[in-house]
Amino acid sequence: MAAEPIVYCLTRDHDLAAAIDERLHGAIAFFFNDAGRLEQAVVLRAPNVVLVDTGAVRAEYGDAGLGPIFEEIRRRAPGTRLAVKPTRGVEHLVAAEAGPDVEIASSELHACAEAIAEACQAVTRPR
Repeated sequence: MAAEPIVYCLTRDHDLAAAIDERLHGAIAFFFNDAGRLEQAVVLRAPNVVLVDTGAVRAEYGDAGLGPIFEEIRRRAPGTRLAVKPTRGVEHLVAAEAGPDVEIASSELHACAEAIAEACQAVTRPR
């Protein structure tokens, strides 16, 4: 039996966290409200999927932006599937900063949760 996929989410949006948690079946989700804690978790155990909500990336908390967050995850957990929930209207800017291997999820709450659930299913399918 395959291990349950692990999902790490960087978000400060309680509604998004609840929607993802409700939608995931057969996956374990961990939610972080701080990029540093997300990066610590990646060091301890590499996840299968990481979602970064752009609303949780804030300069006032010392965050340097999406690029450094994803670069650290790529370095520590190279096989991890990466996704970002952009702020509505700036998807093209988010895509440029996050990098080419990062999936752009919907900025709409339930569509984003669905995309993460699909990503979890994809990582558990045999290749």
